Amino acid sequence: MNQQMGLSEFFAMEASEYLERLDAIVSAAGAPKTAELVGLARQLRGSALMAKQTSIAAAAAAFESFARAVHDNRRRWDEGTKQLAIKAVDEFKILVRAVPSWSAAEDTKVQALVGELDPATSQPAALPERHRSDALDTGTRAFIGREGASVASVLDQAAKSLQQNPAARDPLERVLKVMQPLRGLAVLAELPPMPDLLEGIERAVGAFTQRPEPVPDGALLFNAAAKAVSRASREISTEGQADADAEETLDFARRLGAILDLERDLPAIDALYHDDAGPHVVERGAAAGPPGQLSQLELVSHGEHLRLAADELERGRSAAQRELRAQALAATFRALGAAGGDPLQDAVARFASVARQAVARGAAVQQTAQFAAQLREAAAALAESGQGTEQQSAQRVAAVTAALGGPPMAGPVEPPTAAAAPVPPTRAGPAEAVAAPVARAPASPPEVVAAPVPPTAGEEPSDLAGSWTRYERYVAALGLGAPALDELLAGPPADPARAPAAAAAPAAAAPAETVVPIADLCYSGQAAIDRALGLRAQIRAALGRGAGEADVRDLIEEAFDLFELGTTQR
Repeated sequence: MNQQMGLSEFFAMEASEYLERLDAIVSAAGAPKTAELVGLARQLRGSALMAKQTSIAAAAAAFESFARAVHDNRRRWDEGTKQLAIKAVDEFKILVRAVPSWSAAEDTKVQALVGELDPATSQPAALPERHRSDALDTGTRAFIGREGASVASVLDQAAKSLQQNPAARDPLERVLKVMQPLRGLAVLAELPPMPDLLEGIERAVGAFTQRPEPVPDGALLFNAAAKAVSRASREISTEGQADADAEETLDFARRLGAILDLERDLPAIDALYHDDAGPHVVERGAAAGPPGQLSQLELVSHGEHLRLAADELERGRSAAQRELRAQALAATFRALGAAGGDPLQDAVARFASVARQAVARGAAVQQTAQFAAQLREAAAALAESGQGTEQQSAQRVAAVTAALGGPPMAGPVEPPTAAAAPVPPTRAGPAEAVAAPVARAPASPPEVVAAPVPPTAGEEPSDLAGSWTRYERYVAALGLGAPALDELLAGPPADPARAPAAAAAPAAAAPAETVVPIADLCYSGQAAIDRALGLRAQIRAALGRGAGEADVRDLIEEAFDLFELGTTQR
């Protein structure tokens, strides 16, 4: 109960800030800043959804649709429109203040407000979730099927446009518009994975539109989104629920994660040099600017968001849902990562960096309970940062960071992959004959030479510098000399002790070895044709799971190459 009251108070504080800014926009003289109007309406809706205030979220969705109509010039900004916007903002203020004592009267106000702002979607989107039946009615299922098919069609068109012109952005803007009717449907929150898919698509569009340069694999990403939305909406329409573990949803989540992975922090140039005397950085450039200080209110707000995100992660019913919800934390981690200037701010920035790495390696999906617990601990540290000293709060955040960046957390273990078949011993090739003399025998007996001890976990980093450090340790342990390219290219030196024997009886030195012509190891004739025909099943399977053109092209090329070998060498 206390937790719910705290959440309601936080929502009231956050929503009041949005409404004050909306009030200033709609009350100003002249035309409003429509882009900011749409953005604030969306933020209000998102805040209400996070706080589980579904009635206010439905009204905010209608206000967002109203604002977007003004932004797209589908509704003229005249005196009547302005007065309606001012009245709506005032109604929202009254509704937000009534959250602690919500009653049927407020539900009636929400119905009336939605009807004024967006009559086309007032039914059934404005009905509060708490008054709905668990079973979807036929009309709602048909609505989801129809709108989902429209979204999938626009996503498919966007994918084709990006395939022809990776810098195209107009088709992506249309995706957001077509998604609005579904985003405003309150009952959709109980129909996984559709709400997570729509959130992921919105993040994907944002990642593309915010980058001036083309993003790789954009066509494949939106093609996967089209298939995922199409299947989910079709299953909801026909069966009343969708498969949250569908392969199409998992494919979209993986591709979206790869696109968002482009926004990871880049390593500092200093980290790319060896740990020696140098020279390293000869001349330093100008700093990008000092990190920003997060206010106490911002720390508390981010902490509350992390706590809610942890709850959402644990409520995820499938791996795809958890992955999409974990990806939504990227914006929060970027905001926290920009902090700095004092011990607490530096600790918060370090936590954000390590938490992003934990999400990238799959901790949020594979060890959800442990990861969510660490998020809650970080959330509590941020929310209570004003109660203790700055150093105490920094130490508390640092403890969470250490837990996230330490050894893998205990949790479900993925099934082991099939063990690789043992490699049969082969005769020494030219590479072995050349490499063998490089390891010179030490002066001491062989049994005295210590075998190289592999570095323990965490002793050396896994980056380029760590690889070089391990190489130097092996060189020291084996007694190898300095690397010399000339010596390697010269081949093995002659052994005077064995030269006479080899000259006297070359045939008796060793039994003759059968040399296998390399042509015998390649496909040819009927074998090549049989292999080409065998590829047909692989191509059919790839097309069946919706593989893209790039995935199937290699199989087709291989089939034609094999067919050519079979016809020319028979």
